[in-house]
Amino acid sequence: MSRVPVVINGVLVEAEPGETILNAARRAGVEIPTICHHERTGTKGLCRLCVVEVAGRSRPEPACATEVAAGMVVNTESEELAALRRTVLELVALETNVEYDDGLADWLERYGANPARWGEPLAGRRERQPIRDNAFYLREYDKCYNCRRCLDACGEGIQGVWALAFAGRGAEAGVTTVFDLPLAEAGCVFCGNCVQVCPTGALVPLEEISLVEGGSS
Repeated sequence: MSRVPVVINGVLVEAEPGETILNAARRAGVEIPTICHHERTGTKGLCRLCVVEVAGRSRPEPACATEVAAGMVVNTESEELAALRRTVLELVALETNVEYDDGLADWLERYGANPARWGEPLAGRRERQPIRDNAFYLREYDKCYNCRRCLDACGEGIQGVWALAFAGRGAEAGVTTVFDLPLAEAGCVFCGNCVQVCPTGALVPLEEISLVEGGSS
């Protein structure tokens, strides 16, 4: 099939048919920030950090979930996009402990995000204590910003087990297990895919924690 001509930030890019704007931009060396997107799990279109401007469309489009089209003209940076991304980043950092996500810290700095302007952080209000209910992983959901990568990895994205679930509303919403059961009872096979795709350290192998604790003793 023939390539699809797309203009990204004023540069002509020959995209693949069916390719997303995000992938086409990355191949062209254009960096677009994203939180939720992951190639292996198929997670996309949730965080809205990767929104871009497409000529002729009335509102920004998520680059990770929008396919290229012939003649499409895309702009990945503008004052309006920066303001949208700044707000997304601030709200994520306001509700979650993000100190272990170096990538997100870089985006916060790049866009001059200041979560404190929204008021008191919400992370401390959520009763999401560390859960150690198995011999393999520690779940620290105060570090989770609900990107849903782990849910997709556990479900149809990779493993097809569906041991993880999403529950609650508003600031209380978050990842848990099916019926809030211990991992083993929820059907977890301890494959490790959820841990591998977690960007924040909310899911950690216990052997890593043991090494750290052993080294600090």
